[in-house]
Amino acid sequence: MRQKLTAAQWAIIVLGIGLMISLMANVWLYQQRNAPLPALRGTYCTDASAPGGMYLIFDGESRFCRYTQTEGVLDDGTCEDLGEGRYALRSEEGREFGAVQNRDGVYLFDSEEHDVSFFPKLKKFGTAYGMFGSVDDWPDWLRAGT
Repeated sequence: MRQKLTAAQWAIIVLGIGLMISLMANVWLYQQRNAPLPALRGTYCTDASAPGGMYLIFDGESRFCRYTQTEGVLDDGTCEDLGEGRYALRSEEGREFGAVQNRDGVYLFDSEEHDVSFFPKLKKFGTAYGMFGSVDDWPDWLRAGT
């Protein structure tokens, strides 16, 4: 004859299962939090659906470009990796920016306008960077990628 489980035994089984699920969830969350940031290379945009959206491009080789579809290239310069997802950007005109990367995009700190903008990362479409308009306006390092 099969022995029935008591209420105390059922409680221990349910608590044990709950603890195992909690342990697995905590390990998964720990791994997600401590995983390395994705590569900075790519195109980021404040609002890609609007013509006034501002774009930010990183080539992965210490170059950046900030532009809009209506005004063209605003800044083009170098990107210095400071570690832990922090970057110092300097345009060729001497304008300085700070950038902080997270898993969803990049926060750009504008030292001249005292402004912070968030640029979500756009999905990659082949090798195109997403710039429109005349190729003559693009920086040299972007022309080679098209």
